[in-house]
Amino acid sequence: MFCKAKDLDWKVGRLNDTDYQRQGWHLSEGLLSSVDLSAIDALILSEIREHLPQSQSIQDPEWIELAKNRPEIVTSVYDAIRDHPSILELGHNRSIVDVVKSLIDAPVLYNKIPLRIDVPFENKELAFWHQDDFYVQGNSQELTVWIPLQDTFAHTGALSVMTSSHSSGPIPHTYRVGKKSLPTGIFHQPVNIIEMERGSALFFSSYLIHSSNLNISDQIRYSIQLRYSSSTAGPHSTLMKGTVNV
Repeated sequence: MFCKAKDLDWKVGRLNDTDYQRQGWHLSEGLLSSVDLSAIDALILSEIREHLPQSQSIQDPEWIELAKNRPEIVTSVYDAIRDHPSILELGHNRSIVDVVKSLIDAPVLYNKIPLRIDVPFENKELAFWHQDDFYVQGNSQELTVWIPLQDTFAHTGALSVMTSSHSSGPIPHTYRVGKKSLPTGIFHQPVNIIEMERGSALFFSSYLIHSSNLNISDQIRYSIQLRYSSSTAGPHSTLMKGTVNV
């Protein structure tokens, strides 16, 4: 099943969370402006220019070609920008926080915020089917906000989600491949591919089973994963560098 959708109703500026509770995810289209993402664009570009000074954008064709041929440079750029204050600041964006507050009680933001740099046709770090809860190990009211920095289609590596799979709660991830753990016996459930434009954000339960798709485009897929936990639902993860109020 293929899906590009804005499925939830808004009432007096607040999200009606009935459909989120049913399906485990919500796509908020056009939530962020170019200004909201510009600091992170500039941060990435500044690090790219350490290796390719003439780069004009984070999708500069020369940079993409270099990234495909020199994965150690991609690692260097990633290491230089992970946990940067401008990424943490995005987690305090009022448009994002207002939606989060409509979905979970008294949210706090985890300080560990991954920013992925997925080069075309690179599958080493592909995030195959999993629940974020397995890796975060927090409480039952947690969600992820997945934010791409470019228009993201199926061929660019859009996320796939198993709609309503969160209702099963935490499930064992018993199949090990490298450093990844995957669930098994769950692939009879409906799958949606969520295509997104830059400025959109996908909110989903940490129990939702989901997967990245291989980026087979001519662009790099940049994406940010903000994670929020309810301060009233139990202990927070000890793996995520603590929390901060939003």
